[in-house]
Amino acid sequence: MSDEPLDRYEVVIGLEVHTHLLTESKLFSPAPVRYGDPPNHDVHWIDLGLPGVLPVLNEKVIELAIRLGLATHCTVNPRSVFARKNYFYPDLPKGYQISQYEEPIVHGGWIDVKMEEKKGETRTVRVGITRAHLEEDAGKSIHDDAVAGPDRTLIDLNRCGVPLLEVVSEPDLRSAAEAGAYLRALRQLLRYLGVSGGDMEKGQFRCDANVSLRPRGSTELGTRTELKNLNSFRFVEGAIEAEIERQAEILDGGGTVVQCTLAYDPDTHRISVLRVKENASDYRYFPDPDLIPVAIDEAQIERVRASLPELPDVRRERFREAYKLSDYEAGLLTESRALADFFEAAAEAHDGTAKTVANWVLRDLLQVLKDRDIEIGGLALRPETLAALLGLVDRGRLTAASARKLFPEIAGSDADPEALMREQGLEAVRDTGLIEGAVDEALAANPQAIEKFRSGDAKVVNFLMGQVMKRMGGKADPNAVRALLARKLEG
Repeated sequence: MSDEPLDRYEVVIGLEVHTHLLTESKLFSPAPVRYGDPPNHDVHWIDLGLPGVLPVLNEKVIELAIRLGLATHCTVNPRSVFARKNYFYPDLPKGYQISQYEEPIVHGGWIDVKMEEKKGETRTVRVGITRAHLEEDAGKSIHDDAVAGPDRTLIDLNRCGVPLLEVVSEPDLRSAAEAGAYLRALRQLLRYLGVSGGDMEKGQFRCDANVSLRPRGSTELGTRTELKNLNSFRFVEGAIEAEIERQAEILDGGGTVVQCTLAYDPDTHRISVLRVKENASDYRYFPDPDLIPVAIDEAQIERVRASLPELPDVRRERFREAYKLSDYEAGLLTESRALADFFEAAAEAHDGTAKTVANWVLRDLLQVLKDRDIEIGGLALRPETLAALLGLVDRGRLTAASARKLFPEIAGSDADPEALMREQGLEAVRDTGLIEGAVDEALAANPQAIEKFRSGDAKVVNFLMGQVMKRMGGKADPNAVRALLARKLEG
């Protein structure tokens, strides 16, 4: 996006994030929460709102909402009320959605978001949390011609009634990049807390973005528009950029931005109007007569507080200090709780430095995960097995090159590194006679390297190391090779 609109206008952005909660059953029914099942297989008559049925609140969702509230410095309300939000939509069987409005479960907190600047500098954006409230998800309308047929829509109600936590931010964001960084920080926090899986491909983490422009220097908010159902970080940023351009063009032409709900097409980078936006009064909120208010006492809050894990920012700083890692390394290792747990367990099991473990995790382990398109929970590898592999390298029984050759197989099977090393004949050669012969051959074949060394170019030793290792099939003890090279070169 060109920076030109930002020269004239200040962008004001607030986000509404809908995230599925990690529960086995739905918000008000015993129907299972599963992904990938055939359409309409995970539905209960409570989800359908059939005559005479009554909703029964899933107690687990209260704990999960409190967890997020405490982690984001929110106030947990001692009294929380479910309301009916009335509107018609084909995949909303009851004709209303059970949600919260005036008395949500938590309100009034914040998240600090780090923004990467040029030259490695960072700045912190504090984003206020207006509230986080519980509600049930709607079903899914399928408009795909290949599935539904031309000019037809099919309805899948498996998602209907799945528990959602809607996290509403203050309008504190000032660019698409800040919005993307906030969403990444919020998703990371939800996953650390065990509140949500946050899998965007499964629709577990979706965002509505409210965007408005105002002349720079003005304190009066402009007319906002709402971009609906954005389900990837890239789409959120692209949609906001497109809407900034659209609103700037309207205002530059002397027009008026109309409050409305919008859709974003990432293929064309175009915005289209879905409908003129309703206000809260249009939904005719009123307390659900079938559900009593939720009462939360201080003892329950303290129980949840005691169960909170170490949060990402705190863990990142501890990794940096305790393990002597850079900000970048600590940030990558704490990107997910599972990866951070794996690294810390491997570092504890390893007799060497944590820095060595960090290097293997960030280079070799992350590469395996990327190649196989999985997260660390999908690997058989245990931290102790990685520590055992590195121990073989530390003791000179396995070269680093051979260890990297074995690593993908070990990562997938959790095989014993020592047994695999012997089976594949990769144990490092420590016979000094054999190594010395390879060293002599390498020196004889590269007299110019000897001259460079004696002229003060110490880096040539690495080249000669490579030549020796090539002659030894990569299996020579590198410490023995380096020692012999140094003795012969200096002699």
